[in-house]
Amino acid sequence: MSDAELYQQIRLGDGQALAQVYDRYVSKVYAIARRLTTDREMIEEIVQDVFTRVWTTQGYDPAVGEFSHWLGVVAKRIAIDHLRKQNRIQRSGVAVAIEDQPIPDPKSSEGEALSRLMRADLRKALSGLRPEERLIMELAYFQGYTLSEVASTLEMPLGTVKTRLHAGLVRLRTSLADWQMEVHG
Repeated sequence: MSDAELYQQIRLGDGQALAQVYDRYVSKVYAIARRLTTDREMIEEIVQDVFTRVWTTQGYDPAVGEFSHWLGVVAKRIAIDHLRKQNRIQRSGVAVAIEDQPIPDPKSSEGEALSRLMRADLRKALSGLRPEERLIMELAYFQGYTLSEVASTLEMPLGTVKTRLHAGLVRLRTSLADWQMEVHG
């Protein structure tokens, strides 16, 4: 099937057609993202966003040009959007270090030791999160932002913020499960 025919099948909801387009062009999209950033997580997110865009939009018109050219333009735009968003976040000073957030120590020496262990486990678990999940948690839980404010600050849809927060909490819960088993026996 030609790219244009596959795209028409994608428009009709054919997941197999999307899989074929993905197989044909994932290396091209990856290469475009790789030219703009070396951050592997960001590259993977860009690739995912590009193929999500292929699945969800009707932006390609075979009368205007080749599918591969259109896909390349989409990939570049999405990659640049990701880089701009990252730069805005860094410039805005919104990101905070969770390690610096005070955790009140109980008065007993056993409580202090347990508190130190909890802090170390929390830091370790948080370091395992994807950067966008961690940033959303920092804003929501440590800075007191509402999810709507987080979405506005990061310039992303509220649904995306909720999804990423949920995914981060699931990841965090899994990471902390070992500690909970040790403490609660």
